[in-house]
Amino acid sequence: MGGCASTSNVLAGQLFNIPVSGTHAHSWVMSFDSEIEAFRAYAEIMPKNCVLLVDTYDITQGIKNAITVGLEMKERGEHLAAIRIDSGDLSWRAIEARKMLDEAGLFDTGIVLSNDLDEYTIKSIKDSGAKVTSWGVGTKLATAYDQPALGGVYKLAAKRKGDGPWEDCVKVSGQAAKLTVPGVLDVRRYYHESGLLAGDMVFDINKGVALEYIVDPADELRQKDLKGKRFVTLLEPLARGGKVVLKEEYRDAMIAQAYCKEQLATLDESQKRILNPHSYPVGLEYGLFHRRRKLVSELLGLSK
Repeated sequence: MGGCASTSNVLAGQLFNIPVSGTHAHSWVMSFDSEIEAFRAYAEIMPKNCVLLVDTYDITQGIKNAITVGLEMKERGEHLAAIRIDSGDLSWRAIEARKMLDEAGLFDTGIVLSNDLDEYTIKSIKDSGAKVTSWGVGTKLATAYDQPALGGVYKLAAKRKGDGPWEDCVKVSGQAAKLTVPGVLDVRRYYHESGLLAGDMVFDINKGVALEYIVDPADELRQKDLKGKRFVTLLEPLARGGKVVLKEEYRDAMIAQAYCKEQLATLDESQKRILNPHSYPVGLEYGLFHRRRKLVSELLGLSK
């Protein structure tokens, strides 16, 4: 879902139909008497997907050895897919490696970078002008490096007895961020005529939408009129009566990834900036916002 085109995890590839790719390890090179022997052996067993890791010892010499093997493969009608750099100044190394590969005539041999990459490092390398074919992102993606825990709590938003009417539930807290939203909730996503997203509305399905107007629950001065815009309702049931009812097509990882890409394309570019992105409008339906305010006032004994 995060945008990866393939995985080095063979089990993940088998279970979720994700394309599998990868390179040899440093230990492969170290198990041979010389680096170039290791490269030749790997090229022999992987002639159609040969990516050589060049930084086990000296990176510059590693690139030279990879070029030697790449030219040998070219003579056999084969192709050195890429070299991989896993240490050092990745930006500078990638630029130098591209020069060396091009000077040797290996114009279609790509460059793979890895080593604790994240979105900030990748952007910096791209901005430097380095021509990188693919990025090996591992540690900082798999571990949620900058936010290892996702806080979440279970709260009631509505309750009912048997088939009786739903009753609102709201938890009042000393922190505005922990004040819950009452009702049986769903989300409408609104679109501009251009196809770009206009905003999301949280609403109570039992009350409907009286006014297509949203209010930011954290700042009531932030409001947006969504009247007349096209919308879709987002939430799908996962389970009912103890059984999974999610549609089969939603369980396919590649379909989910394609959907994610489609949705990202509907965000304005200003909202996709890595640094200081423009905030995306999300709010409570106007009537729901004021209903919650009234409930809180009643619970705190502030209503007249």
